Amino acid sequence: MRKKRTNWTEQKIAVLIQLYPIETTPRTAEILGMCERAVKEKARCLGLKKAVKNRWMEHADYVRNHFAHRSYAEIGKELGISREYARRIAVRMGLKRTALEDFKVLSRIHSDIMRRERRRVIFGLSPITRIKVVSNRARVRLRSWLKSKGYIAGEEYGILYYTDDLHRIQESELRGAKLGFRFLPYPSEETIVLSNIL
Repeated sequence: MRKKRTNWTEQKIAVLIQLYPIETTPRTAEILGMCERAVKEKARCLGLKKAVKNRWMEHADYVRNHFAHRSYAEIGKELGISREYARRIAVRMGLKRTALEDFKVLSRIHSDIMRRERRRVIFGLSPITRIKVVSNRARVRLRSWLKSKGYIAGEEYGILYYTDDLHRIQESELRGAKLGFRFLPYPSEETIVLSNIL
């Protein structure tokens, strides 16, 4: 039985020369659509050698494994390289995202930014971006601050409860009332039981 010849076109040889020194043999074979044995034999005939695994290859492995769900900026930050260098690595390896993958990455990043900006507003810090994350910053800050002083937030956003032993801050309560908050005594267990019955 005759051995089946592998069809090496000029294009496949060019890809082999580019990838073999820096890529794993299984990955190179997968890209070329050939078996690993054929790839190894052709590389040997062409005198190609594997490069010692260097920093670039480590970066390339990371980019390949995270490309579909991480932005260039995030990949660059993780690797300690620039966003542009992360992009160049992806281009060199021929990586491309689908429109859906692009949308998912951008959507996740936007949600992360919104969460971070909301946290900054709550803690009274200046925003990093110009994205408007809350409709009433003063209201959000005051509510957070009053909670830190012992007030209890009700299920309804505009209600804050105070307990008998809480040192009430009249000035802040007045400011809160102007912003639409209501301050009520914390309901006792008997009140909660009665309201549940009624």
